[in-house]
Amino acid sequence: MPDPPSRFTTFLAELRRRRVFRVAAVYGGVAFILCQIVDATFGSMGIPLWGERLVFALLALGFPVAIALAWAFDITDKGIVRAKGKAQVLATSRRPILTNWTLGIVAVLAIIVAVWALLREPSPGGALISSIAVLPLENLMNDPEQDYFVDGMHDALISELGKIGALRVIGRTSVLGYRDAPKPIPEIAQELKVDAIVEGSVLLVGGEVKITAQLVAASPERHLWTDSYIRSVSNVLSLHSEVARAIAKEIGLALTPEEEAYLASAPQVNPEAYNLYLKGWYFRNLGSEESMPKAVEYLEQAVALDPGLARAWVALGQSYLMMQWTSGWDDDYALDRMKPALDKALELDPNLPEAHAGLGIYQELAQYDIAGAETSLRRALELDLDNVYARHEYGVFLARRGRLDESLAEFRRAHDLDPLNPEPLWGIGVVYLTTRHYDKAVEYLQAVLELAPDNWLAPSNMASAKREILMQQGRYAEVAEQAGVNTRVGRRARMAMGNVEEVYTFRDSLMSTGELQQRERENPFWSARFYAIMGERDKALSLLEKAYEDASRRGLYLYDPEFDSLRAEPRFKALMQKLGLREVFDQYGQRIR
Repeated sequence: MPDPPSRFTTFLAELRRRRVFRVAAVYGGVAFILCQIVDATFGSMGIPLWGERLVFALLALGFPVAIALAWAFDITDKGIVRAKGKAQVLATSRRPILTNWTLGIVAVLAIIVAVWALLREPSPGGALISSIAVLPLENLMNDPEQDYFVDGMHDALISELGKIGALRVIGRTSVLGYRDAPKPIPEIAQELKVDAIVEGSVLLVGGEVKITAQLVAASPERHLWTDSYIRSVSNVLSLHSEVARAIAKEIGLALTPEEEAYLASAPQVNPEAYNLYLKGWYFRNLGSEESMPKAVEYLEQAVALDPGLARAWVALGQSYLMMQWTSGWDDDYALDRMKPALDKALELDPNLPEAHAGLGIYQELAQYDIAGAETSLRRALELDLDNVYARHEYGVFLARRGRLDESLAEFRRAHDLDPLNPEPLWGIGVVYLTTRHYDKAVEYLQAVLELAPDNWLAPSNMASAKREILMQQGRYAEVAEQAGVNTRVGRRARMAMGNVEEVYTFRDSLMSTGELQQRERENPFWSARFYAIMGERDKALSLLEKAYEDASRRGLYLYDPEFDSLRAEPRFKALMQKLGLREVFDQYGQRIR
């Protein structure tokens, strides 16, 4: 006689009889379909993340309720009735609503939705999000006086994301234009050539700052992630790093151990000092004659209050350098003040890209340490491939060395990272000006003026390019009419026309007043160009050698057309070699490949 079934076997049989397994399968399939629909539609409909979480929580809580109801009740063609015992079932005929057909239909729908979800999400080896733009953050304080604080949060978030090597992050200049001219996400992404957009807001209340950020994929447009972070101002640096790590995790980017360690090492700051730093950074970014002294003032106050604030030291070093262009500081004075600020920044944080880039500028201009300067600039880019400032400065460094193909590549990369920033375009224009591609130079310099009509460098560069086009075409009289004999190109045009008397008369007038002799002593490079134009090669070469020996070599830019007549001279080639410069042109101004 067979043994009676165990209690467990009897229980499983009763679960099957009451169709609990079938209800669980149908509920799971329907819940899966609903979760996929919610994930795909709620973000694009503007429903906040808590709405999605609420739906998911209700579905999870509903599962045990559905199981309990399946055990206690039956759904029949006569409605919902209490489940009957085994004896009653034998005497009662019923036709259940949840049949195998029901289960099959739900399974098919679940498979269809699963395939759709798989196709709409990037596969691990497919179209991952590898480039983003962070739009200007919204100021929830509704106080324009706090714009500097919100701008600082925006810049810091871009900076932290830029440290993730696998992610291309658009520079700040190019995204600022979308603050006052909002456009649809897909259109912005297409203009900036990115896969996704980060939007967000900042709220500062008392001693706490709240950042809300959301990540939106561009094509097709879909909401990927939203979250809010609240920290005290003293912990604001960790806030930026946490948002950056969350975005990297959401789009499936694996951080290197170095990136993970750096993003996790944000120190605390003095809130008042950090506020002063943000004000200084705001005025530093304006970069005007009026704003730069304010930038220096605020940043000096910041480091005095919190000497451990590395970012303020970097900004201060940059501001000291900029004072020579905006406020007439002597070059040596600006560089001498820049160096200690950068040294302090690197002592506090050896991984600040801007500090390494600034150190490279100092090493080249103040110490003429070419190898050291390149090492520092390349280190800055190792730490942040998307750092537009470092990449632009490296492009300038390469241009001064005559490595013009490499320089052009760096400027183009900077332009790709920050397409609405005029500085990389100016760099491209100057490279073309140097290589005698004057038509292209005019094209890029015109683009600079369209983006920044008040740019103080582009107009003179463009005027030079246009006059050089006329010189190439032999239209010397037109150049002479446009440029007086007191200009370099004006003298070159007159010499080319054979009007040497006017040039020599001008030289004699300078000699009679002693100005020419004084310039030979104080600025031999200027005088060398003067004599090179007049064809006095030995005099020009002697003055260039004097300029080198006088340690004014940082101003020796030997790629100007005035020196084309000297390029075949052994003394000129020896000087190029001493300066570590490449011979780019022959004596006719043609580029040597």
